[in-house]
Amino acid sequence: MKGITVFNCALFVGMSIASLQTLSAQTIYGMRQGILPWEQGLYLGGYDIMSNTWVYGDTLEYAEGFGLGTSTFNQWDEAYVFLGLPSGGTGLEWMSHSVEAEGAETTAEVFGNMHSIHHDMQNGKFYGLEGYGLDSTWMDWGTRVITLEVEDGQVNTIPILEMDWMQGVVAGSSCYDSDLHHFYIWGIDNTGVGRLVTVDCEAGSIVADVSPEMGSNANLSEFEFNINDGQLIGLKATYTANGDADMELIVVDPLSGVITPQLALPQVDFYTPDGTEFDQLNGFYILHYYQDQGIGLNSSIMAIDAATWEVVVDVPLDANFVELEMSNASFATLRYSPANVSDESLSRIDLEKGYWINNSPGSFAVRRFDITGRLAVPATTIPPNARLEVPSGNWLWDFQGINGLRFSRHTIRS
Repeated sequence: MKGITVFNCALFVGMSIASLQTLSAQTIYGMRQGILPWEQGLYLGGYDIMSNTWVYGDTLEYAEGFGLGTSTFNQWDEAYVFLGLPSGGTGLEWMSHSVEAEGAETTAEVFGNMHSIHHDMQNGKFYGLEGYGLDSTWMDWGTRVITLEVEDGQVNTIPILEMDWMQGVVAGSSCYDSDLHHFYIWGIDNTGVGRLVTVDCEAGSIVADVSPEMGSNANLSEFEFNINDGQLIGLKATYTANGDADMELIVVDPLSGVITPQLALPQVDFYTPDGTEFDQLNGFYILHYYQDQGIGLNSSIMAIDAATWEVVVDVPLDANFVELEMSNASFATLRYSPANVSDESLSRIDLEKGYWINNSPGSFAVRRFDITGRLAVPATTIPPNARLEVPSGNWLWDFQGINGLRFSRHTIRS
């Protein structure tokens, strides 16, 4: 191995966003409405925005409803997670639906009023918000930040921080930064003032608490965090005298509250809460919206490049698409390498004399990226006992086994 240095990949803070032309398509998951009667269950769809193609669909016959603003995506296990109403049931339950072939569904009892759930791609934990009464009458509310743990058929919550002055949170208007474990929350305090709060979930402390200057008759919503560039992106609606609203895409500094307009969106008339996502791999802010006739009609979806603020895609959809969640598993693997390998013998990819050697019992798909995160070589397969040469240069490697194992390596060869 002379001349080669190999690292287990951890956090690539400087990894830039790869171009769309050289990276695999990302899938957006959400509930498609109007596909089947609600009595038959919910319909989970997967959509590739770049090809305008539905690439996944599955009936969730065990669920007949969902809690607005409760969905997230488990990037480690490739599962769509939400609080759903079980068929014939009376209360919401934790529901995790794997989008992988032969994946399993998991349900668990939920206690309390929880929402705004997010998955930390670096440590694998789930964080969320929970409303609680400030007295026995529950006339006044506070909001607490919690960790959610699923164990023995129920969701256990661990309080992190209480904000007794935050009486409400705008549905779909929180987001999460897995680099710094920061939870961004846009809510309303007990005086009716909008406040943008940044919570450090690991430290259990408030990093920033600001009230952005929005101007009159305006509101903010649909925040997403661009991890690679450290941008907090959202929508600003300025309401007119006739009841319409002028929509624009903005960036907000979470430390100062300063708003920077980026792109006017005259085609957007309405949107549903939790109708946005951020494609961390390609750097796209994605918005599902409605034109002209209001919610339920003229459903469309767009992708905006957060580097240039150009609309990359803007196409109509053939169905309502709500509670959107993005599979950012490839980004998570490259940036954090979250591989839960229970048996190390199953992932024996060794570096010997300038070659990767597959000493495991199964095949692995391998992709090689340059140090900026751009795909250098499309996926190739290494069968058991086969080898793959490591070329000169600085490379990031993504290995994925047929058994679902996934991990990353970093090599430097002179």
